[in-house]
Amino acid sequence: MRKHYANTDLGQVHYLTSGEGSPVLLLHMTPQSSLQFLHTFDYFNKLGFRSIAPDTLGYGMSDKPNQPLTIEEYASVLPQVLDHQDVDTISVIGHHTGASIACELAKSHPDRVDKLVLHGIPLYTQEERKERMNNLKVDLLPKEDGSHLLDYWNWIQSRVGDRATLESCQMSLLHVFLAGENEWFCHHAAFAYNLEKTLLELSQPCLAITNTGDPLHYIIPRVQSLREDFTYREIEGGSVFFIRDEPEKWVDCMSDFL
Repeated sequence: MRKHYANTDLGQVHYLTSGEGSPVLLLHMTPQSSLQFLHTFDYFNKLGFRSIAPDTLGYGMSDKPNQPLTIEEYASVLPQVLDHQDVDTISVIGHHTGASIACELAKSHPDRVDKLVLHGIPLYTQEERKERMNNLKVDLLPKEDGSHLLDYWNWIQSRVGDRATLESCQMSLLHVFLAGENEWFCHHAAFAYNLEKTLLELSQPCLAITNTGDPLHYIIPRVQSLREDFTYREIEGGSVFFIRDEPEKWVDCMSDFL
């Protein structure tokens, strides 16, 4: 694994690379980072793929914007990351917010994206988007007794229970506090984005993945009604941290498509 920084129009983007062969671009969910895919690199390598995993601006070790960006802006820096790696065309894999960014990249730069893999597609209704937009911000200010850490830990546990490893829960907590008070920026972009319109415009082959323990699993029928031509795969169980907890199973489910 190698670490890199690419200078882009919106700031420095930190990204990881691993392996050799056909490149795949891995776009993480909010508010995690490229480390979400850390355990998948070896499995991609064995299949002959080179992983390129950037930290979305504002997360991980990438520069932090001073104001909320749009999905279009988050996607706009990715061609510069690909240029930094001398990559012309690539298969793109996105999870949750990363799936929205992947779709925008494929729509706005169709010559750079040959295939899409989307896991946990945030195709919300207008009502859902409005509700989530009204509940964006979480109090992440440090408290003298450290209760801010325990409060967030308990919230994570209430979401995933025993369906996720403690290691994945801890990584989630660390990423939230690393992102800091502007942790909500990319969620704001995702809830404001017209993903339905973009999905209808995509011309690339697309694999849509869902695992039954993912909080966005219920959305898959909506995607199917829009795009019957997509390929669909369902994996039993897991949680929102499925990629970290079951990396081999996750890579295997898309290997033939890639």
